Amino acid sequence: MRYLSYFIYIGWHWGIALALFIIRHEIRGEKKYGIRTIGTDNLATEVSDEDRQHIAMYEPVNYYTATWLLDHLQPTDLKTTLLDVGCGRGRVLAMGAAYGFKALAGIDLSPRLYQSAVKMRDMLYTRYKNIRISVACQDARKYTVPETVGVIFLFNPFDEVIMEDFINKVKESIDRKQRPVKVLYANPQCKQLWIDAGFRETDSFVKMDILKGSVLVSTPG
Repeated sequence: MRYLSYFIYIGWHWGIALALFIIRHEIRGEKKYGIRTIGTDNLATEVSDEDRQHIAMYEPVNYYTATWLLDHLQPTDLKTTLLDVGCGRGRVLAMGAAYGFKALAGIDLSPRLYQSAVKMRDMLYTRYKNIRISVACQDARKYTVPETVGVIFLFNPFDEVIMEDFINKVKESIDRKQRPVKVLYANPQCKQLWIDAGFRETDSFVKMDILKGSVLVSTPG
């Protein structure tokens, strides 16, 4: 039923062809990683009127895009912390752990989604040894980006107003500790803000006109 509901949601908004493509990857991905993260969440009752203007309804990043982005990781990236901004139910945390990250972090503004991410964290602790996962229910504009973060995952979590503030938090973290930071950006609607901030796009893709991803890298200045 959850796959059917999500299929109808995608088909209604973006067409049957894309719905078929995404659902096929959803079934494979959920089975591969042994998780249940499919579906959407309306955040209208969980965020303030002000935040509601900047934050879209939650849905997990599709497995095709997430896999394409994560496949651009290098061995050195896996030695850093992966930060998932707008982590939701924890899909990217589970994928990141499977890719080999030993340190992961996730933040989400929704208390309900935060609780789901905590459950994912606890489940991942039972699967992987020597793994560290930090999950916070916090506004990205107020989040202090750990100096261990070397990879940031974004699935269009908010608009340019909040994104600009978050980019400044990332730059503050880099200023505290000079290091390369890689941004894996799904549906990169605010990509130009990152480029304006000194990040360089190293790869990108567009599939079926709707699915998009960008890899952006900042090197120590």
